[in-house]
Amino acid sequence: MSIKWSDSLWIREQLRRKWDSGQILRSLLMPDDLFPLRILLKRPQRSEVNENFAEISRWIQSLKKQSKQETGFGYELVEKEIVHRQSGRNLLPTHALIPTMKDALRLLRKEREGDKFLELARLIQEEWPVLQEWILKHPHKVLAAGADWSGILAVLSWFFSHPRCGLYLRQLDIPGIDTKFVEQRKGLLTELLNIILPDEAIDHSAPSFELRYGLQAKPVQVRLRFLDRQQYLKGISDLTIPVEQLAEFKSPASKVFITENEINGLCFPDIKEALVIFGLGYGVEVLKSVLWLKEKEIYYWGDIDTHGFAILDQVRSFLPQAQSLLMNERILMSHQHLWVIEEKPSFTQLNRLTADENQLLSSLQNNTWGQGVRLEQERVSFQDVKGAVERLEYNG
Repeated sequence: MSIKWSDSLWIREQLRRKWDSGQILRSLLMPDDLFPLRILLKRPQRSEVNENFAEISRWIQSLKKQSKQETGFGYELVEKEIVHRQSGRNLLPTHALIPTMKDALRLLRKEREGDKFLELARLIQEEWPVLQEWILKHPHKVLAAGADWSGILAVLSWFFSHPRCGLYLRQLDIPGIDTKFVEQRKGLLTELLNIILPDEAIDHSAPSFELRYGLQAKPVQVRLRFLDRQQYLKGISDLTIPVEQLAEFKSPASKVFITENEINGLCFPDIKEALVIFGLGYGVEVLKSVLWLKEKEIYYWGDIDTHGFAILDQVRSFLPQAQSLLMNERILMSHQHLWVIEEKPSFTQLNRLTADENQLLSSLQNNTWGQGVRLEQERVSFQDVKGAVERLEYNG
């Protein structure tokens, strides 16, 4: 049939949309006026009746064959009489009427899911009545968690009874619950804990689940290399230490280089009274707490692309004395054969770049030399790296 009129599959699809939106599950828990549900049919126009009479008859019979009258469940048809001067009086379906919730669930083949939702909703509400509004707003999340709810409720009870305990996640003694159970459900647990816990038990500004609910967070590790053999720690040049310990360290180095790439950090040339910090990317913000860095010469070496300059700008937000290293047009143009494409450039407004840096950034953003030009720091000639470092050492 070339003319698109509503068939039984179309009716089921309209009903499925009600299911997908959560409306049917909400109505199941909190009965409302959703049923009987009337669905307006796409149907032949009066002008089409005579010309397509045979097709219309087949369409009506097909609808009736799948209706509750024939199958015992599902939809009923609401018909309207039309009078045509050639074909006479005819009953034309205008709406599909789904009488009850039971009909809807059976038509969708969702009876089992409906029963399960009611069972889970009652289980949750019995322990946490305050979650009723959340259940009604997110019924499919209730279903999706399924058999996990006994564990989820145990976790909620533990946090409620032990606010801001200061333990590592691994140390939580919740019967039947291991660390992975919590780690894999942090998003859902965050939604629920935000509802059941008193406000004083939550740090809403915290960047992680652990800190938000008063757990001990895994220490942020910073990796560094001493570039002056005289400053090695008992022969050790390469260290990875918690940022809190780095803040207490107070290095004797006068110069500090910050670079993202690991290999660049590992093979950075030797230089007197200097060290290199590497591998942080946009995470350089953790260095804010290392106050002794404010007293050092700071050099940032990143990719020559829009994100490299964004990180440089970020570094200068707390280390305003930071200078860029090997991030200039001369280096970019001398490595054209090594350019790659920056897939998702940044267009964030940056206010801490020098005039030359701003000009280079603008050229990159405007595709002056091609679409998304990018020079990754590890592609820069090592001779250029050595030359830049030697000039700094000489000038220093």
